[in-house]
Amino acid sequence: MGTKDEYQFDYLDDNTRFADQINGALFHGRQVVKPEELEPEEPQTVSLGKKDKTGNIKTIVDKARIWKGKKLHILAVENQNYVDYRMVLRNMLSESVGYQKQWKRKKRAHEEAHDLKGGDEYLSGMKKDEKFAPIITLVVYFGTDGGWDGPRCLHDLLDIDDELKEYVSNYKLNLYDCHEQDTFEEYMTGLRQVFETVRYVRDKEKLQEIMEENRETYSRIDSETRDMLEVVTNIRIPEEYRVMEEGKERYDMCNAFEQMKLEWYEEGISKGIEKGIERGIRVLIEAYQELGMSQDVIIEKCAEKYEISKEIAGKYVEECFV
Repeated sequence: MGTKDEYQFDYLDDNTRFADQINGALFHGRQVVKPEELEPEEPQTVSLGKKDKTGNIKTIVDKARIWKGKKLHILAVENQNYVDYRMVLRNMLSESVGYQKQWKRKKRAHEEAHDLKGGDEYLSGMKKDEKFAPIITLVVYFGTDGGWDGPRCLHDLLDIDDELKEYVSNYKLNLYDCHEQDTFEEYMTGLRQVFETVRYVRDKEKLQEIMEENRETYSRIDSETRDMLEVVTNIRIPEEYRVMEEGKERYDMCNAFEQMKLEWYEEGISKGIEKGIERGIRVLIEAYQELGMSQDVIIEKCAEKYEISKEIAGKYVEECFV
């Protein structure tokens, strides 16, 4: 996994955040899944596409939990930082493997118990009335370059005529794309700040407005959320903005963002001045060339005019003389 995937993997290892992700994305903020109801489930790997050195390409379901004991629901979160146009296939295969694993467990248990009747049950490796636990896969898109523009169901991925669609089983993604949301009040943990920032990272004014409206929260984000924001959105929150609260590290994102905006503003001015000087020097050089001045004289006059060193002026002049 890349750096972003590693942080996201660890971030959702917390049951409170995991439940918050499921409740926010699937149940619109209703607290259906409780953190204390979640039990660990090992992520599974499936092969897809070209083979690597081990013979497989691994697709990892980033986080999985067992929910409510016997009424088994496996809630899986698949994090994406880019639009994967084959995501429908990845999910289909991942869930198919999950159901296959459930069947193998049942079959093994029946073989040990010798409790299957002959005929259909024995050949099927399971009893007639047995059921599998549903697998719910949620794809969470963290990309900052715009919304998800990939297929959302199997039919979107197929070159298929309309009259044939009813005969081809469809499979749809449970996709959460924060770019399609305007508010994130359904989230109760730092996921809200993560999604708000990803959603508006390219609209600095809107993002600052949100921070001001929720200054109390943004001025004391937890260290894990701070790390997540840095790797997903490239917004740096330096250690100097760290505050200790009840023995826990918190970070003042509001002041850090204001400092970043100041740096961006100053950088913009600097680049603007540099572009202005460059255009002015080129015009001046052309005028001096028409007057027949030598290269050395033009360098000296440009350096004096724009109060820059002869070395810098010389680079511009040399480019024009080439």
